[in-house]
Amino acid sequence: MRRFRTVCKLALCAAALTAAGALVGPATAASNEVTIGVAAASTGWPWYVTFVKRFNEKAASHSWKTIVLSANADVPTQLNQIYDLVAKRVNYLVVGPIDGTAIIPGLKAAHEAGIPVIVIGNPAAKEGDAYVTATRVPDDGQMGLGSAELVVQAIGDGGSVVIVDGLAGQPAVLLRHATIDPYFKEHKIQVLGDQPADWDSNKAATVTEDFMTRFPKVNAIFSMDGSETPGVLRAATDAGFKGPVIGLGGTATELAALKAGKLYGTTCMSAGRNGEEGFAVIEAIIAGKPFDKTQAVVSPKVTKETADTCPGDW
Repeated sequence: MRRFRTVCKLALCAAALTAAGALVGPATAASNEVTIGVAAASTGWPWYVTFVKRFNEKAASHSWKTIVLSANADVPTQLNQIYDLVAKRVNYLVVGPIDGTAIIPGLKAAHEAGIPVIVIGNPAAKEGDAYVTATRVPDDGQMGLGSAELVVQAIGDGGSVVIVDGLAGQPAVLLRHATIDPYFKEHKIQVLGDQPADWDSNKAATVTEDFMTRFPKVNAIFSMDGSETPGVLRAATDAGFKGPVIGLGGTATELAALKAGKLYGTTCMSAGRNGEEGFAVIEAIIAGKPFDKTQAVVSPKVTKETADTCPGDW
């Protein structure tokens, strides 16, 4: 893991930011000068591309400014970027955590500086809840269960599956497995292989190729994320795999594959909808309106017959 890129020590950074707290805070309804800092896990990931685009569009409609920083999936970089955004005195901070625990010192610094924090994409750990103003995330547990149900629907109890997984240790992966694993156990589904592909389509293709070589008689392939599914489908087709492939996320490419009969089913996670709901929290704060602290972005199951109900916006 790389070192922090800024030169100050964490304790000194936190102390300095806390001291600056009187200079920052949420903009009011009377103010048109609103700056929103966005600490994204990685703007190289398709989900975040759409999220940032929709979020920036909403901000532009109010003539508000955004500062978007990408950690490129590096945990220390993201914590540094949160500190940087607090030091820039943004009025609001939107964070898409790579690691829900590692970001807590940054969330605390923002909270102590009087900056409302909206968590999106992945949740922060419970220990950081006191520093979070609102959470707007997809229900990863519900999505995992939905896709696991599609696996069982496709192959029945007692079948076998390989899982092309996401980025190991990320909150989304842990939450999905928390529902997937017991459901597979309940239905006697044998997981022959489970390997991370880091949300990358090309890595997913390599993982799938390996699985097809090692487990040629597996009943189904489970792609843990829509960003990986194109690579999974490509490798499965090249290997002559005839069984069902189940996805998760409802990307544009997954929906096209559903309609073409190449993908059995997936769950629909709209990045644009998450962007709108995260932005709505800031609108509510400025307008002095009530809002729920925690709200899940609904992500239903979809198959070929219901593919048109999913926006497929990433």
